[in-house]
Amino acid sequence: MGCNSPTEKKLSADEFEKQLKKEKTVLLLDVRTGEEFAERHLENAVNIDFRSDSFEATIAGLDKSQPVYLYCLSGGRSADAANLLHEKGFKTVYDLQGGILAWANAGKPLVEIESVKGISMDNYLELVNKDKMVLVDFNAVWCAPCKVLKPIIHKVVEENEQNVELLEIDVDENSALSDKMHIDKIPLLILYKQGKEVWRNFGVIEEKELQETIVSFNTL
Repeated sequence: MGCNSPTEKKLSADEFEKQLKKEKTVLLLDVRTGEEFAERHLENAVNIDFRSDSFEATIAGLDKSQPVYLYCLSGGRSADAANLLHEKGFKTVYDLQGGILAWANAGKPLVEIESVKGISMDNYLELVNKDKMVLVDFNAVWCAPCKVLKPIIHKVVEENEQNVELLEIDVDENSALSDKMHIDKIPLLILYKQGKEVWRNFGVIEEKELQETIVSFNTL
């Protein structure tokens, strides 16, 4: 493993936890927004929003010889942050593969703040058990592919409104539900028919494929 390639230092949740326990002095950096951090985070983590205007100025004052451990929600922002830290001269950078979603799905400990916001599993099961099919869109406001997918979803659902309805779920606002459903990648679409999952797709999907999927399951 090359010391100058932080992209090679992606660690699984188990590896990340094991490595953290071995180190005496590290910087555990949560690069999500302050709102995300306030909801839940890894113990002893420091929050510096990667997308804030002050990110580069803030990291410039850090000790570049100290090992840095990065994570975000699912791995996208932390990967970009790892590359930036490398460019700025940081010697050792580790990135949690799959982010805090992977960490939570592996049953690792988190500092969590109780919140009434969000959909419970019981609520979710009620919402997807309808006479119409229900298309669930798991997304986040910061997720670029989610933004690309959103107009496609809305157009297809509108064109098939007699047969399907849309349920949009922000994984940041519904972290407990996302954990229980083991949602570790977004955007994620799940189609339900009479309360049963019949199809799912990770990533951006073309309008034609989504349209054909809705029509095909409606005729079954």
